[in-house]
Amino acid sequence: MNSPSQGPEPFQYSEPVISKVTDYIYVGNLNAAYSGRTLCRNNIDSIIDMSSVPGEPRLGLIPCTCSRGARHSWSRLKVDIGDTPDAIGDGLSLRQCCFEDINECIDASTEKRKRVLVHCRDGFSLAPTCIIQYLMVKQNMKLIAAYELLRAKYPVNIKECHQNVLVSLERALRPQGNVDPELKISIFHKSLRTF
Repeated sequence: MNSPSQGPEPFQYSEPVISKVTDYIYVGNLNAAYSGRTLCRNNIDSIIDMSSVPGEPRLGLIPCTCSRGARHSWSRLKVDIGDTPDAIGDGLSLRQCCFEDINECIDASTEKRKRVLVHCRDGFSLAPTCIIQYLMVKQNMKLIAAYELLRAKYPVNIKECHQNVLVSLERALRPQGNVDPELKISIFHKSLRTF
């Protein structure tokens, strides 16, 4: 089964990865969030940083060298949470400590028609989890619909602890609905077969 996490995995350099989820919501990895060229090319205005890179040297922004002339700057909301099951318990602390802040930031950006990038280190689990929950909470999408929307536009590999958070959120949002007890298996394991 799963072995206990020994702390954050060391950061490995990769190319910037970014994808448009909705008109104003983008998902990506750490390198996309620190690449001025990538941010400029995608017209990103603000960044929600879920990377939690403690003990690592502070990353510097690679500046944009476009011909616009004006110096670019991006507002950042840094959400520092643990990425392990122990740190998020049953999912309540994750929802309570950061989902509300994340949703407010996304709402503030989208209301002004500004684009926001939600990113984590690799871009494949925590950031997609936050975007899926936003779609569930703010756009009243069911988990499977939100997951399929994101998966159609971006590769995801959602960790089991984040899957549990999303399934418990689905149950909390739809207490009277028929939430299949095998929901997690049917959604997340089906997607593994399609890649």
